[in-house]
Amino acid sequence: MIKQIIRKLFIETSDDKLRKLSEGGAKVGKKIIIYDPKSVVIDNSRPWLLSIGSYTKITHGVIILTHDYSLSVLRRVYGEWIGEGAETVIGENCFIGVNSVLLMGTQLGNNVIVGAGSVVHGKFPDNVVIAGNPAKIICTLEEHYNNRKKKTTHEAIMCAKKYYERFGRWPKPSEMNGFKFLFTPREKEVVNEYGIKFACNGDETDEVIEQFYNSKPVWENYDAFLKSVREKKED
Repeated sequence: MIKQIIRKLFIETSDDKLRKLSEGGAKVGKKIIIYDPKSVVIDNSRPWLLSIGSYTKITHGVIILTHDYSLSVLRRVYGEWIGEGAETVIGENCFIGVNSVLLMGTQLGNNVIVGAGSVVHGKFPDNVVIAGNPAKIICTLEEHYNNRKKKTTHEAIMCAKKYYERFGRWPKPSEMNGFKFLFTPREKEVVNEYGIKFACNGDETDEVIEQFYNSKPVWENYDAFLKSVREKKED
C-alpha cells in the first residue's frame, strides 16, 4: 500500500507525461502508451509543435525533439542568431523502438514502425518500417507482416522447446499467451480453460477479442501444438 502511494506521488506515469504535453499545446491522441516514462525524453520547450497519433507505442529511452539548439554553434562563429522551428508529427498506430531519436521536424505517417536505435529525420509515408542512422525505409508494412507470419509458428515451437529445456516440463497454454492465436480453439470454454488473456497495452481489448474469434488457429488445439513441438524436438 505504501509503495503504491509513493509511486503515485513521485513516479511519473505515461498518462502524466501525456497530460502535461497536452496542457502545453501538444496534439495527443487516445490510447497512447509510453512504456517507461522516466527514461523517455519528450521535448517540452515548444509542445505545440508536437503531434502524437492514437494507439502509438513509445518504448524505453526514446527521445522526441521539437527544437535544435545546435544553431548556437553558428551564432558563435557568425555572430548572428538564426531561429529554428518545425513541427514534429507521429501518426496513428506507430511503434517507436528502444533508444530511437526523432529529430525536430520529423514527420511519420500512420502505421510506421521505427527500429530500435534509429535516428529519424525527414518525412515518411504511411505503412512502412524504418531503421538506421539516418533512418531509411527498409520494407513496407505488408512485407513485414508477411515475414512475421512465416516466422511465428517456428518461433512458437522454439519458445516451447526452450521452456522445456529450462524447466523440465512443457509450458501451460497461459504461459504461451503471446502465441494464443496459433493453438486456441475459438470456443469460450476452452479459452477459459487455457487461461488465455486478451489485455493489450494501448489497444482496444474488444477489438483484439473480435479479431481472435474471427480467425482460425494453425493447430487444432494445444495438445496438437505440443505434439508438433515434440516431433520437432526429436529432429
